[in-house]
Amino acid sequence: MNRLSLLFTCAALTLSGCATVETKTSMVTPISNSVREAGPGDVVMSFESRRSLPNIVGKADIWGRTTSAGGTTVRFIGGRGNQAFFERSDVAVESNATTMTESPMIIPQTTTTTVDGTIGLTSVNGSARSTSYQYIPPRGSTQYSTARQPIRIAVESGRSVTIQGKVLKVLGVSANSVKYTVR
Repeated sequence: MNRLSLLFTCAALTLSGCATVETKTSMVTPISNSVREAGPGDVVMSFESRRSLPNIVGKADIWGRTTSAGGTTVRFIGGRGNQAFFERSDVAVESNATTMTESPMIIPQTTTTTVDGTIGLTSVNGSARSTSYQYIPPRGSTQYSTARQPIRIAVESGRSVTIQGKVLKVLGVSANSVKYTVR
């Protein structure tokens, strides 16, 4: 009984010592100081957000598994004069995913076969043990996404705007293209 209590206490301390559940956003489109060019409708910046899977005590998964938390996309719409017009679209994803809903189970099944008998006057007995495994896939989770109202952003040539911690600098504008850098 003491070993069971010790095991339970160690498991509880291990799980409660995990990091807090966090949402991290990273840029999907390449970051460089090189000059890029985009036409109307082209994506100039794209971000993906991922949230840590919570474990049974509400802390982050110890193996670092995550689930989608949404993203942000910035598209070039067009230009007029020396201004470039962009549209920022944000999508938030809510999910009930946890380590319990996203983990499969493997259940071992052990069978022992025993044979007793005689061959002539000699008694014979034997046994064999076999183990098979039943795989139960993760039950999965549900999620829904919510799109926020798009935001229109106007940036003059030579100016910049900060989005999700990254700087989009407009270098040149025409009606159907924009030259820019992202850093």
